[in-house]
Amino acid sequence: MKKSMIENIERLKGFDLNLLTIFEAIYIHSSVTKAAVILGISASAVSQSLAKLRAYFSDPLFVREGNGLTVTTVAENLHENLSGAFGQLLNSVDHLSGDAIKKKFVIHSTAYTAVRVLPAIMAAIERHNFAWEVEHISSISTFENEDDFLIYRKADIIFGTKPHYSSSMSSTKYFHEPVVPVCRKNHPRLDHTIHKGNMVDEPSTGLLASTEVIQKIQTKINDKFDARKVIFLSHSIMINTAISESTDAISFIPAWFAKKFGDSFNIKVLKADFDIPDSQCYMTYNKSSLKNEGFPELLELINGCKKDIE
Repeated sequence: MKKSMIENIERLKGFDLNLLTIFEAIYIHSSVTKAAVILGISASAVSQSLAKLRAYFSDPLFVREGNGLTVTTVAENLHENLSGAFGQLLNSVDHLSGDAIKKKFVIHSTAYTAVRVLPAIMAAIERHNFAWEVEHISSISTFENEDDFLIYRKADIIFGTKPHYSSSMSSTKYFHEPVVPVCRKNHPRLDHTIHKGNMVDEPSTGLLASTEVIQKIQTKINDKFDARKVIFLSHSIMINTAISESTDAISFIPAWFAKKFGDSFNIKVLKADFDIPDSQCYMTYNKSSLKNEGFPELLELINGCKKDIE
């Protein structure tokens, strides 16, 4: 399909597709003058375009007859071949213009953050009857440069654990949440609390992440437990939780996730005798996007959803 499209483009290079619009206008009205009025251009411009069409197809296309024009066989065949596809093209352009456009917005975040923020956002869009389409791109923060998604317009909004400092971007804290230690319910040694002393012999999972906030949380945990034995590393909170459900490993996960899915994973939340930094989520977007139709309304809606997320 792509190769065929490229070949068609190469064959048509040098041909002004606007000439086909002029051809159809002349065909429908059988008049250069009426075609000029409909198209909002001069009769001279229409005549010049018709001359180009005649040269390209090596045919007069339209022959004067009385006060009007009659079509040649070549013009008749051209119209029959153009009419269906040309009509669809005009309908598509009309659909994609003005108020008829279906706006599409792309949001980039981790799968966990998407579960946290997108249900409330989509519910608000539905309540307001906005004809918007939202696409989510799932990120793996270890391997991706989030800035690239905004710089190259791959995404309209990024939700992530770090702010983006740039004069061309706006970055604000969207929500924060506590992080808690969890283990399987029938853990053989842990009942309700994690102490620094009993962590020496306990395995744990680790979260792969390049952002400063996640690294700070991991460092804080490691500082409390000098000999913490990390037996599994993953970029996914859900995977780490599943590992803790099936092994003796302890995982540190967001409190919301533990409350929402704790029973599904057969885990329990442990109390810790030390402080664990909260996890932060920032919303970032290009300031230039504020000029795009619908984007300010989307931002207002998303900010209005904060109360349903925190």
